[in-house]
Amino acid sequence: MRIGIIAVGPGNIMNLYRGVKRAAEGLENVSIDLVENPQKDLYDLLFIPGVGHFGEGMRRLKENGLIDFIEEHVEDGKYVVGVCLGMQLLFEESEEAPGVRGLSLIDGNVVKLKSKRLPHMGWNEVIFKDTFPSGYYYFVHTYRVVCEKDYVLGTTEYDGEIFPSSVRKGKILGFQFHPEKSSKIGKKLLRKVIECSSSRP
Repeated sequence: MRIGIIAVGPGNIMNLYRGVKRAAEGLENVSIDLVENPQKDLYDLLFIPGVGHFGEGMRRLKENGLIDFIEEHVEDGKYVVGVCLGMQLLFEESEEAPGVRGLSLIDGNVVKLKSKRLPHMGWNEVIFKDTFPSGYYYFVHTYRVVCEKDYVLGTTEYDGEIFPSSVRKGKILGFQFHPEKSSKIGKKLLRKVIECSSSRP
């Protein structure tokens, strides 16, 4: 199977690359590429990483011609996974960048966490509904998504506020935390993502 990691923005690209590579150890016929421009052939699994500003993230995707590429990947029935800012970009818009349209792959928007202690940084518990291992993962973020309950795969509580820390819509997945920085449980989660995306419907 072919795994692509969008590599046009700042942040956790190489960390995620190394994390995915570790998670794929022992699996046969797995290739992992950094994707900077639209590719002719679609990947089986595409990661959208990122940290930083929502508007800047969308600008970089647009400048590199990757928005249509990501949409085509989804239309072809392949898995796409947004990590941290990448998860927020899956939605329609964000308070962080008024007027900037997100990828709009999932209905909903992004708002600022209510806590005065921001960013939310460090280890915190994620409680998954199913599929992935619940436990403590590593977070660094100031904004959170707001969406229908049907899309919420996992939740986290910070400073009295419960928010979606993982979402799913069909084969579109999002993780607000950093699995690549989350030690053994993060590796286990990434391995599960790879296995899910390599299985046939």
